[in-house]
Amino acid sequence: MAAYRALRASGAVTDDPHGDVVLVVDGWLTLRKEFDDLEEAVTGVATRGLAYGVHVVVGCSRPIDLRANLRDLFGSNVELRLGDPIDSMVDRASALRVPENAPGRGVCASRHQILMALPRLDSVQAADDLAGGLAGLVDAVAAAWTGDRAPAVRMLPTKLPYGALPADDPDGLRLTVGIVEQDLGPAHVDLGADPHLLVLGDTQSGKTSLLRLLARRIVDTYGPDRARVIVVDHRRGLLGEVPPGHLLGFGVDQESTAGLMAEAARGIADRLPGPDVTPAQLRTRSWWQGPELFVLVDDYDLVASPTGNPLMPLMPMLAQGRDIGLHVVLTRRTGGAGRAMFEQVFARLRDIGSPGLMLSGDRAEGPLLGGLRAEPLPPGRGRLTSRGQPSVLVQLAWLPPAE
Repeated sequence: MAAYRALRASGAVTDDPHGDVVLVVDGWLTLRKEFDDLEEAVTGVATRGLAYGVHVVVGCSRPIDLRANLRDLFGSNVELRLGDPIDSMVDRASALRVPENAPGRGVCASRHQILMALPRLDSVQAADDLAGGLAGLVDAVAAAWTGDRAPAVRMLPTKLPYGALPADDPDGLRLTVGIVEQDLGPAHVDLGADPHLLVLGDTQSGKTSLLRLLARRIVDTYGPDRARVIVVDHRRGLLGEVPPGHLLGFGVDQESTAGLMAEAARGIADRLPGPDVTPAQLRTRSWWQGPELFVLVDDYDLVASPTGNPLMPLMPMLAQGRDIGLHVVLTRRTGGAGRAMFEQVFARLRDIGSPGLMLSGDRAEGPLLGGLRAEPLPPGRGRLTSRGQPSVLVQLAWLPPAE
C-alpha cells in the first residue's frame, strides 16, 4: 500500500479518487445485538482491509465486548476511563489512575496517561455541548476541502413507488418486487428457480402489500393464457386486486378455500410426470400445456386452524411445483411462528428449501426463516433469504389498494 499511495500521490494512478477508506463503528455492542449479521462482515474487513487501504476504527464500552479474533487484529488501542479497571487490556494499574469525571483522559498502549483533544474549532473548552461543536467542525472541514468528495452513502428509501420498478421478462418467472440495499439494484423473487415463497411479518409490516404487488406483477407480465391466480384471504384485503381474466377463485373462508384447493389439486395432478415422460420433456416441461398457477395466501395463521387445513390437497405436489407450474406464496404473522414451523404445509415448504422474506417482527420468536430472526423494520422492508445465498435487505415497492 505504501507504493500504491506514492503512485497515487505522483499522479500515476488516476482512477481512484478516494484513496484510503476508514470504517468507523461507534458502539460495537449495539451493532452486535441489533445487526448481528454485520459482525462477520466487519471482521472480514478488519482481517483483509489493510492490504487494500481500508482501516477499521471501533468504539466500545469494554474491550471484552470485542471477540478475541477481532480484538487481536487492532494494532493500536486507546482506553478512556473504564467502568471497571479490571477490564483493561493495557494495564489495570494504569487504568486505575485515570481520573473520574475527566472526559478525554485515558491510557495508551505504552501505559502513558493521555488527554484527547476536543473535536471542535469554536474555542469552547468544554464537552457539555460537544454535539454542536462537532457539527461545526464537520461543516468547517467540508467548506475548506477543495478536493474530490467521497460519494454519499446511498440508503434504501422509506417508500418505493410501484412505477419505479422495471418491467419483467414475460418469458421467465422472475418477478421484481423492490430494490436491494447493497447496490440499490432490483430485488427479484425467482419463482422459476424456487417455485414457492414464505413471508413472515407483524401487522402493518407489508405482508398484504407484497401479495398485492405480486398479483399486479403477474397480471402486468403474463396474459390469462400464461398465468392464473387463486387468492386465499379470509380478511378480504385483496378483493379486486386480480382482474377476472386472471382470477380462478377467491377463498374467503374455510369452506370456499377447501373447495378451491380440491379443484386446483385435481387440475394440477394431471400435470404430474408419468413413466413415459422423457428427460428432455422434464427439462422443458413440454408434457403438459396450460398456465402457471399462483396461489396467494394471506394471513395463513387464519387459514390453517386446529380443525383442519384447506391447503392440504396441494401438499403432495409442492415439491414438484417448478415442474408442474404450481407456485404457493404464504404470508403469516411472526407471533407464534416458532410453533407454526411444524404445521404440515408450512413445514413442507421449508423442507424443500423455499425462499423466505422476513419483514418486521419480534426477535423473541427466535430463528425462523433461514436462521434469520425477526427485527423491527420500517413497513415494506425485510430480509430476503434463499437457498445457498446470503440474506439481503430489500425495500418492497408500494402499490396502493384497488379502489
